[in-house]
Amino acid sequence: MKDSAAMKRENKTQIRRLLRNGNPYTKQQIALRTGLSVASCNTYLNEMESTGEVTGEKQKLHAVGRSSMVYTLNEDFESILCLSFELIRGVRSITVSVLSPTGRLLRHQVQEVGLLDAGVVEQKAAGMFRLFPNISQIIVGTPSIAENGVIRHSDIPELENVPLKSRMESEFHRPVFLANDMHYKVYGYYRQEQLSDKIVTLVNYPSNVLPGTATVHKGTLLTGRNLFAGMVGFLDYGMSREEQLGMLHRPSAEPLIIQASIALISILNPHLLLFTGDLLRESDLDRIHKACLTCIPEEYMPDFAFIPDTGRYYLMGMYWTAVERKENKEILEE
Repeated sequence: MKDSAAMKRENKTQIRRLLRNGNPYTKQQIALRTGLSVASCNTYLNEMESTGEVTGEKQKLHAVGRSSMVYTLNEDFESILCLSFELIRGVRSITVSVLSPTGRLLRHQVQEVGLLDAGVVEQKAAGMFRLFPNISQIIVGTPSIAENGVIRHSDIPELENVPLKSRMESEFHRPVFLANDMHYKVYGYYRQEQLSDKIVTLVNYPSNVLPGTATVHKGTLLTGRNLFAGMVGFLDYGMSREEQLGMLHRPSAEPLIIQASIALISILNPHLLLFTGDLLRESDLDRIHKACLTCIPEEYMPDFAFIPDTGRYYLMGMYWTAVERKENKEILEE
């Protein structure tokens, strides 16, 4: 049975979830939407306002009548730092974004670099801390396996085997979460498109880099024991790794894409198979679909869709990860 402190944290989380859409609500509206009593809402909102997490102001809601106190999440209370890096066609780049508690984009920078080691990542983070000292979490996306905070099998050699999570936590004294970029992208798609009861798999085929996939199964991100579930670059294609990398350009990559798609459909049986990456075009999906039908009965085939740019989903996947980590931390503290 939950004690009063646990109930308080849970009820505050309900209020926070409602206010996260950025809209203002009165105490009565919050009570109606959360199922809490007006008296309880009054207590929790006063506490959240005293810490600065919530702001209240009087607004006239109708043309006539008295003003009412409405509440919103305080956009200045905390910020979320999102860092990601990638290697596309031999070009290294790092993306730095800062988000508000409601997911509003406060800062966004993309920079190409010649060398992309841990020092560069930490330097970019330090610059954001100078601008946003209220950063409460650091979310990092990597085109690699992120095993216990350590980068493994990285597309970027200078980041290989770097314990980035522990390094950054030691440097910035904030919780850091490191995960494969595909995990954020598919989870962002799942959350933004509100596919609560669906199984969604995202397949990414960039040029000359081992492909990756990620799957959300009805709300649960499938990461696997070593956090590399979906690394279809590890499949046996009847050739060496070097030969496989040599085929990852148009049009020679298509047989590999078809083989991986058949494996994914057979094992995961998703509702939706999403394709992205510069090796693919939307017009390719018809051929891939027909080729999959040689092995998969049509009634078990998922819907296919092409996403030319996953940037928005990537960022929102990082945002929702930060939100849920904060909520889970409060649960663990019960």
